[in-house]
Amino acid sequence: MKIFCALFVLLYTSTISSLELKKLSSCQTALGMQSGSIPDSAISASSSYDSNSVGPKASRARTEQYGGAWCPLNQITSILNEWLEIDFGNLTYLTQVETQGRFDNGRGKEYADYYILMYTRSNQPTNDIKSWIEYKPQIISNDELNSSWIHANQNTYMGEIRPLNPPIVARRLRFYPVSKQTRTVCMRVEVYGCLFSDGIVSYTMPQGRTDINSLGDDTYDGKYIPETNMLVDGLGQLSDGITGSEDMSLVDGRQPWVGWSNDSNTHVTIIFQFDYIRQMNRVTIHTNNVFSKQISLFKTAVVTFSLTGERTSYSNAIISEQNRDEYYEIARPILIQLNNHVAKYVRLDLYFDSKWLLISEITFDSQIYNEKIETKNEDLFMGDLAKQQQPLFDPMKMMTDQRKRNRNVLQTTLSTETTTKSLPSTHFSNLITTELSLAFFIGASLAIGLLLLVSLVWLIRRKKKLQFQKLTEKPCNNSSCYTYPTLPIREFHDLNAPITSAVDDREYAVPDINFYSTFAHSPHLNHHKKYITPLSSASSYTCSPRLIRPANINCYPTLKTLPSQHCCIHQQYLTMQHCQPSITVNPNRVLPPSVVDELATIEGPCGNSLMMKFNSMVDTQLITIKEINSDDINIMEKIGDGLFGSVHVGEMKLNGGERQTVLIKSLQESTDEKQKSVFSKEIELLSLINDFHVCSLLGVLNNQRTVAIFEYYSLDLYQYLRQQLIPMDSCSASSFLLSLACQIASGMKYLSSNSIIHRDLATRNCLISTTNLQIHITDIAMIKTDYANDYARVGRLQSRIPLRWAAWETIFLNQFSLKSDVWSFGVTLYEVYTYARQRPYHALTNEQLVQQFASISQGQIALNPLVSLPKPELCSKEIYDMMCECWQRDAQYRPSFADIYTFLQGRASGSAPLVTTEQL
Repeated sequence: MKIFCALFVLLYTSTISSLELKKLSSCQTALGMQSGSIPDSAISASSSYDSNSVGPKASRARTEQYGGAWCPLNQITSILNEWLEIDFGNLTYLTQVETQGRFDNGRGKEYADYYILMYTRSNQPTNDIKSWIEYKPQIISNDELNSSWIHANQNTYMGEIRPLNPPIVARRLRFYPVSKQTRTVCMRVEVYGCLFSDGIVSYTMPQGRTDINSLGDDTYDGKYIPETNMLVDGLGQLSDGITGSEDMSLVDGRQPWVGWSNDSNTHVTIIFQFDYIRQMNRVTIHTNNVFSKQISLFKTAVVTFSLTGERTSYSNAIISEQNRDEYYEIARPILIQLNNHVAKYVRLDLYFDSKWLLISEITFDSQIYNEKIETKNEDLFMGDLAKQQQPLFDPMKMMTDQRKRNRNVLQTTLSTETTTKSLPSTHFSNLITTELSLAFFIGASLAIGLLLLVSLVWLIRRKKKLQFQKLTEKPCNNSSCYTYPTLPIREFHDLNAPITSAVDDREYAVPDINFYSTFAHSPHLNHHKKYITPLSSASSYTCSPRLIRPANINCYPTLKTLPSQHCCIHQQYLTMQHCQPSITVNPNRVLPPSVVDELATIEGPCGNSLMMKFNSMVDTQLITIKEINSDDINIMEKIGDGLFGSVHVGEMKLNGGERQTVLIKSLQESTDEKQKSVFSKEIELLSLINDFHVCSLLGVLNNQRTVAIFEYYSLDLYQYLRQQLIPMDSCSASSFLLSLACQIASGMKYLSSNSIIHRDLATRNCLISTTNLQIHITDIAMIKTDYANDYARVGRLQSRIPLRWAAWETIFLNQFSLKSDVWSFGVTLYEVYTYARQRPYHALTNEQLVQQFASISQGQIALNPLVSLPKPELCSKEIYDMMCECWQRDAQYRPSFADIYTFLQGRASGSAPLVTTEQL
């Protein structure tokens, strides 16, 4: 029962929190510099080099309007002279800012390397620097002399988004470009956030206890008066949208709670000033209750209202009492109804119930008071104004004489206001009103509905797995194949069937079923003939009807619904023998049988994917591997475990005392000699790599071939792309994506020139440096649990391969080649241009995808790929055409990496030679 009550309390408080308090994560919307929602009239500047071309109206991020950016008239120094201002029209909650330089379709060269933000909440426009507040980030730069300087850009095209910690509440915002050296700058900007509906301009209160647990208001942007320990004319942690937890853990490196003790006073007074006269509906106070540490809810809250802010003008008291809670140590929001009082100033007196009182957030639900709507209540409004001239009651006197206080309050409000007191029967019933009961009902209903939905999806998936396994129980022969009229094939293989979003339409979703290939053995290549021949007899291998295809095969595959008659895949090969055109293959280019046998799996002893040397052997006599002392290596974190080893991230001490992040592959001590030999060959192969865009081998530990050290960067391209905001349509974004593609092509060009096959190329295997955004190709994604579902088990040996990145010949013929890497490069390029937001072939299940690959394997040659991904919005037609060339059925018609790199470089420099193909 206690557990049920605890769950009830947690669900209740979390529901109220989500309804009543701002959430920082939900306030990340672009406010309209790019989209034009912010009009030109709201953008101004101190000066412009040319107001018509590079004036403030050209300062919209991710656009190429007019001259490409705002450029001030004067050069920039460390002195604040030039500024770009945005007027939001209302108080706005700002969480991020973005800056760009002047790209101007490649003609621009100007950008700012630093800037300072200043803002104001005043209704009146002013250029007086004293009326503006200088923003000071919580996480400052390494330059101690310039703690307010924010890093801007390193080039003209990349937009740099900087989170605002703490957030800003402002009506107007200014960007002041600054520089350590005198220079010419241009800027484009975007601002992210949402409307600050609370309307609070400032609050005044005593500073919290900074000497204990840092419980002061560290982000307050107003004035601090040491003599009285008061914070005046500013906003801080109580309005930043960040709520604290009961364990008082740090949020973004700082304490979210503001705390006071009862050492010097019986209560805490907080006075809120609003932008306009408002009609107050309710206030939400997020407070903590850890009674074991003498932290309790406030005992009494007294809320009074004023139109003028004078000390004696507060009246119309609303009193809310809270019972002490010594059962549940959880932080919670407390709501107080304000009965639609009209005020511009609100005074909140919170009385201690224990030694400590902790508050992390106070929000108001109010609307701007409209006199036209309230004309019928004008007499009442004037009565309120007159009543506010009455003296304020003594809070201490109220606490000592409860009955007299309530009687005085009733008389003061002329019997038109009521004193609200909570008389709970339980510790939380004081919060339950009609609105809160409705909120709880909605939250509980959603939780139950979600539980039922998850259960239903699990049952459906389990049923499908059992049914799908049933299909593999009976073998088939050459002349006939089992059919299952009770199980419609449409359920698994009709590509026109709807795909439920709960299973298949997820971003980079988990594969529902590990796929096992139909073939017990791959179809063999005849090295003495110039065409591929299917197996002549079904007796040469057995198959189970995992993949089912129509019996009346034709030479032109389609993605339409499959008919009801089916046969095994190997029967299709026999049928295709009569209509399949001959496929000419250079016999000197076919992988030797020994290599094919060796490629039963691409997974290495340590769990990473293995590269291989194509059609040649490594000369071990020419290999020199550096020896690294174990004292210079510090292991920090494990990435994952393979069957015979593990991979860690660590630090390596360099000669100058600096430390470099490295990757450590190590074999288990009990590993057999065969796996040690495989690992040793891997080291020997990787020791030959020396390219800027490929992670290289740094050495082995203490001259042992069981521990190897490699270059490493903590962020991969897949993660980096998903962290970026997708632009609507931007030449600068396309240029940046093209630069990433060029770097990947450069690394693959180096590998292919040395006859090295990667076999697992994808954005997850491209590491990116956060300092210079340089790409470095690696092979460790397979061991990471985050990417485990990007690999499916295929074939008799259950080998793991990247199914959605692999070429068709890899799946059906177990072939890896330089041109199969080209296929994977095309899919990788698709990931880059979609910002990794969609899984390749996301509309197809693994089984449906293999069906389409099967149609390619049957020898139906077409100039266009049979299975192609759609054109990304940011991808030009020329780039997309090159992607499609990478997906040609016949590997000899796919371009080489040298041609791909030349083509991409040509596009990047403005001239694009045609992509040519190289015969295998």
